[in-house]
Amino acid sequence: MAGPAMGAPGRPGAGAAMGQSRPSMRKAVEVFQYRHYRFLWASSTFSFTGMQMQQVARALLAWELTESFAASGAIALSFGLPMLLFALVGGSLADRMEKRNLTLMTQASTGLLALLTAVMVATDTITFEILFIIGLVQGTFFAFGMPARMPLMAEVVGPSNVMSAIAMSNAAMNFTRLFGPAIAGVLVAVSGIAMAYFVMAGLYVFSTALLLMVPTGLSAVARAQREAAGGGAAGPMGRSRPQGSMLKEIGGGLHYVWTTPRLRLLIGMMFIITLFAMPYVILLAGYVQEDLGRSKADFGWLQSISGIGALVASLAVATLTDFNRKPLVQWTTGVASGVGMLLLAWPLGLGYAGVIVAVIVLGAATTGYQTLNNTMVMGESDPEYYGRVMSINMLTFSVMPLMSAPLGVLADVITAEATFALMGGVIIVIMLFLGLTNSSYTFGTEEPRRFEPRPASPGPAVAQPSTGQASAGQPEAAPAGAGGGGD
Repeated sequence: MAGPAMGAPGRPGAGAAMGQSRPSMRKAVEVFQYRHYRFLWASSTFSFTGMQMQQVARALLAWELTESFAASGAIALSFGLPMLLFALVGGSLADRMEKRNLTLMTQASTGLLALLTAVMVATDTITFEILFIIGLVQGTFFAFGMPARMPLMAEVVGPSNVMSAIAMSNAAMNFTRLFGPAIAGVLVAVSGIAMAYFVMAGLYVFSTALLLMVPTGLSAVARAQREAAGGGAAGPMGRSRPQGSMLKEIGGGLHYVWTTPRLRLLIGMMFIITLFAMPYVILLAGYVQEDLGRSKADFGWLQSISGIGALVASLAVATLTDFNRKPLVQWTTGVASGVGMLLLAWPLGLGYAGVIVAVIVLGAATTGYQTLNNTMVMGESDPEYYGRVMSINMLTFSVMPLMSAPLGVLADVITAEATFALMGGVIIVIMLFLGLTNSSYTFGTEEPRRFEPRPASPGPAVAQPSTGQASAGQPEAAPAGAGGGGD
């Protein structure tokens, strides 16, 4: 994983490109000047709320149908398996197709599946087998759509605001973690599972309608700008868009990541956090009830408290757009994830209160790490590879269920506390090793992204910030680093 030294080759204009080096919330909220980003952000928020509700409703429905832990786990696997199988295909499609259209199609299809499930539950025709198939189909749509969503944000706001755009989207996602599951639980208790799915379908309708407000053609415009900046039709990397077979393009994406040292490092580090920190939730339910003697409600409170830490971390990361020590912040959150695992194992003699502290640390650290990783991966990638790179990054979350089973077996053998301690120790040791072997990158100042378009003849613009007056044809001037142009 250490690879070559992480010191990047010299890049012109580093000082000017970095701008201010201190965290700034004002810079973070600049993305909301972009009318199309506001639509995309709101669309994502409705979609995230539906996803959070679905996790609860699907688990309750699976249990109602089978009353089997194994069957409930199989339903969860039905959603995750297609992500492992088709994420790379989704990345290739994102680089071939108009990203807005791909996101729109997958979002609308997800809403139709929620509506179908609602109708089948209401008419008492749903079965375990049908629910499993719906999970497979929905997971496939997710694998196709997610690699396009973050690159679409980059096209909407321009390269200088990518970190803020992704961080604000993650903040919305973590905010929905606080109330989405609760809404689903109340709906199921008061009106039944079918009503919860009908509400989910409605949320996906709103999400799809808001996506329709984002214009098509942004991917083509962004590509045209890159071609103009690169001084020819081939673009800065010698190609204007993916060509040849899809398998060849997937292979090209894998080769690109492997031969780009920083991408290889960032994605590899994300695998470490995903494998050894995020599965703690799988063990937490039994740990809280069996080892600490607390109730299921207490476990639910821990989940919400973890979401608060995650929300705070997302907002904090959003202020780091122009901060030039992001690698150090990311490395620190990685170490903090390991410390959080150790606090779970030894909660300072405070019992449940100590576990509360641990999950706050873990929620903030893992979310901060993930958000920084996503934005830094985008910053290190050639825009022509955005979809494929993000799909490879998504694979880290696909393999998490594969780690959960052996960790569960290990906890049965050596206790949950010992397993938490082992996981935390592994994270800290690996983070220390990677930090020391890549010290010039981790502890130095970050250089600007390599793929900023060079000055070129004027072309069509990708992003345009505006206030609510934009619909009346009165857009504000674009911030520095973003293209101007009409909606």
